[in-house]
Amino acid sequence: MKLLTLSMLTFIAQLSFGQNDPTNTSGIKSLDFKVGHWKWKTTGLNTPNDPTMYSGIGYSHIYYINGGAAILDDHKIEWENDMLYKAITFRTYDSLSNKYLVVWAQSNSSNTSKIQGHWEKDKFVEIEQGTDQYGEWTNKMEIYDIEQDSHRAKLVRSYKSGVSVTLLTYEATRIPNTSQYLDNH
Repeated sequence: MKLLTLSMLTFIAQLSFGQNDPTNTSGIKSLDFKVGHWKWKTTGLNTPNDPTMYSGIGYSHIYYINGGAAILDDHKIEWENDMLYKAITFRTYDSLSNKYLVVWAQSNSSNTSKIQGHWEKDKFVEIEQGTDQYGEWTNKMEIYDIEQDSHRAKLVRSYKSGVSVTLLTYEATRIPNTSQYLDNH
């Protein structure tokens, strides 16, 4: 009886804890293309109740944390309307759900988001759902045209009513000289 009980406890512990091994970085390694210093050419909405798509230049420093089990994206965008946007994005892989967890947090704000990510062929897709004064929505960020030194992204908010709004697009180019990043960050 004791052997059976011990076997059951071991089995339950493996189900609960064993599959989500934080040292297993194979999932997060698929996002290795993002690691480095980047310059973004950006277009997006940045002011509430203002439908203007502003242009901006952004900089991003993306690096591994948590012993290589996650990546952190420290970024900022300087918009043409003098708005300065700063935020971080944390990405990790959950082997229990076979999904990526993405947490986004904006500086000087209580705005944070918990987002799910996954691969769709050669695009990395991040999905977030919520509600605002216009109804229920889904944000879909697609990162595509992924090359060693460049990638593109598009963030679209789609409402349950059928209305879709592009919130952000960017073209990222790797900065080979880190001092250029540091001078602008």
